[in-house]
Amino acid sequence: MIDRPYESDVPSLGLALVKALVFWLRHQGVFWLTALPIAGLAAAIAYVLEANRALVEWRHHWGWDLLFAPIYAMFLDRWIKEALLEEATPCDEADALRRSTVALRFLVFAAILGLLATVLALLPHVALSAVLWTAAASLFALMLPALAAGEPASLRQAFALGRPLQVHLFLLIGGAVALWLLSDPGLAWAAGHLPDRPWTPAIVVAAHRLVDTLLLTFVGYGLAALFGDASGWQQPEPDGRLYRRMY
Repeated sequence: MIDRPYESDVPSLGLALVKALVFWLRHQGVFWLTALPIAGLAAAIAYVLEANRALVEWRHHWGWDLLFAPIYAMFLDRWIKEALLEEATPCDEADALRRSTVALRFLVFAAILGLLATVLALLPHVALSAVLWTAAASLFALMLPALAAGEPASLRQAFALGRPLQVHLFLLIGGAVALWLLSDPGLAWAAGHLPDRPWTPAIVVAAHRLVDTLLLTFVGYGLAALFGDASGWQQPEPDGRLYRRMY
């Protein structure tokens, strides 16, 4: 059975975000080791498209978002694992979980969320599409940390686990989406103050991807914290103690 938190046991989202910031500051090596290749790939693609005028129509193609969706999923999976194993006792089981590859179901679920976001982006009102996507993602968001923790959960189980935390999940994901929407005009303003050089679009695109990964660190830590408190999941221990099952 899935443990459901009482109202008094629901963790503070504000405190979780503060801890997420501290966790990010303490894990700069992991962040930059995974975020820089993402930004570098985006910059390289942008530079090639900018240098070749024949590819001008591909600059803002929606296909690039689908390309980076699984990349972001792998980044999020890695960050959730690091958050779940924060200060874990060194042991073979913890090392195995930390080094494990992203689960296929994690990639599929994240790809579905990315596809849903792409479809809703076609709506005439950006704010409405963002709210609809956030509401849909919040319903089953705890499936992601469950899969990252090696505790596969169905959609029904993820919904039941996250039902008492819907407000927290909506604010966590919605806040990241809002900041992402605000970053676009901010980076556009900054780009207007950069010199007109062939590499300028590449820098702006790389900055966009770095903002994305930074926001994902807060979402990933928040999901891990909410999942741990809601499910009672425990870190692996040296004596080979099995993970607490969610069902």
